[in-house]
Amino acid sequence: MADPRFSVSQITTFHQSLDEDLANYKAAGAEGIGIWEFKLPEGKDTESLAKVRDSGLKVTTCIPATLSIWPVPFPGPQDPDVRTQGLCDAIGRFAPFEPDVVLCLTGPPPAGVEPAEGRRVVVEGLRRAAKVAGEHGLILGLEPLHRKVYGHWSLLGDIPGTIEMMDEIGEPNVKLMYDLYHLWDTDDVIEQTVRLGDRMCPGVHICDWRADTRNDFDRALPGEGIMDTPALLGALDATGAMTWVDLEIFSDDGSFSDMDFPDSLWKQDPVEVVARAKAGFEKAWAARKAP
Repeated sequence: MADPRFSVSQITTFHQSLDEDLANYKAAGAEGIGIWEFKLPEGKDTESLAKVRDSGLKVTTCIPATLSIWPVPFPGPQDPDVRTQGLCDAIGRFAPFEPDVVLCLTGPPPAGVEPAEGRRVVVEGLRRAAKVAGEHGLILGLEPLHRKVYGHWSLLGDIPGTIEMMDEIGEPNVKLMYDLYHLWDTDDVIEQTVRLGDRMCPGVHICDWRADTRNDFDRALPGEGIMDTPALLGALDATGAMTWVDLEIFSDDGSFSDMDFPDSLWKQDPVEVVARAKAGFEKAWAARKAP
């Protein structure tokens, strides 16, 4: 297959605006942008769309402001019906940007909700969102989250469990959003990646795992952590389904918790950060291991 192209998810440069991100990503050699809804200025979508198109960057994976059916620890409504509508509205808002994927999460059912009922609400909500995405010709990417770090955020923490829920939803445009950070140390990840690659989104989120991870928002750039990234990329390459890698970095500077890391990537020059990440990815890609 052809080498995957390199994109940057806007959370990677948390404090920059859309205009700054477009300029910086281009300067660092990226070919795509993963748009987060909170970075789109309200009431200016036509102008934002024109800027994105003028940049030449392809929109890869879009992240809604309300991205889960049950609440996660981001600002937003609590009621799952209201949240589902927010997700559907975001899909419609993103549609003119022609993304490859709109990402979603399950969220965790709150205390007092029976597990079966909590799951039913998620399945029905995501089925509704998938139908809206299908009307726009879009993929809805369902992302499992790391079971130890983000287990309290999601019902899903591995590939088989995500596939099982996708089958329950029953819509053909729902695919697994593969994130190296969340899946790298799950059981049988290489075998499952190869076997189930046809159920995955065309874009993959990449970063690396810091050996001394300090909180839930403390990721490393590709090649600067402890993941066996070449093995994961080799498995993804074997599926023939991966067309994009989308750099997604959380690096807390006090914005997400009371921990302000002096070496936060969010404090560093965004062009240098993206260029360093791209170089790290390319090195790992060149060293990828056939499964």
